[in-house]
Amino acid sequence: MFCPSFWSQRSHSKTLMKNYFDFIWAMTEKEIKARYKRAVFGFLWVVLNPILQMVIIGVIFSFFIKIPNYFLFLFPGLLVWTFFSLSMSKTTPSIVFERSLLQKARFPIEAIPISIVLANFFNVVISLVLFLVILVVFQNVTFPQILLLIPALIWLLVFTIGFSLLTASLNVKYRDVNFFVQTILILWFYATPIVYSLSIVPAKLLPFFSLNPLTSIFELLHLSLLNQGNLDYQITIVNIAISVIVLLAGIITFKREVRTFVDWL
Repeated sequence: MFCPSFWSQRSHSKTLMKNYFDFIWAMTEKEIKARYKRAVFGFLWVVLNPILQMVIIGVIFSFFIKIPNYFLFLFPGLLVWTFFSLSMSKTTPSIVFERSLLQKARFPIEAIPISIVLANFFNVVISLVLFLVILVVFQNVTFPQILLLIPALIWLLVFTIGFSLLTASLNVKYRDVNFFVQTILILWFYATPIVYSLSIVPAKLLPFFSLNPLTSIFELLHLSLLNQGNLDYQITIVNIAISVIVLLAGIITFKREVRTFVDWL
């Protein structure tokens, strides 16, 4: 028979968890509202940037890359890449930027980068839903196949949060991390099958794509929405393993460094 203290502790744990998630949601909501405050076009900026990129990149690369419905192929990839690159650009220096808040109040500091990622994730999900509606109207969308979009987005979210925790915590002590992330994102874009499909990559280069967790995420994205892409299971397994390692590294590094954040700020 359980003693009353057991139920008391269990109830207390539930309350703490609820308060924790409520706080992260409040931070996320604040981030969403602040981003589009006094912006005339508001949410439209989420899709305007990928549309402009799609037009420019599509016109140039369509001469070299022969993919059916190339502009449709580009758009969802650019949407998701915008989410990832914007999240990494904002989360890496986020704890340093919030130094005054850290010195004034006690709260779960990981909520700062996580709320930024979640706010961006909300935007990309809404954008992809709108894109999916367009596909349903003008294209043939296979229902069982479209369900692959769910694991792709969950995988993307988990990996981005893990990587954000890693870079944000390291950037507090080593400010070069932010400059490194800005540089690596430029190279990362071309090392990810966004403007091209993995199916046109020479076989001898495929092992390099195993080192990029975004490879399988974007292939899943194209496969689910457009029935295009080449999901290599060996690459996918390695990508999943690296994603798990990055997530664990992010959590462990954050927990180790969080005690000294205020000292370094």
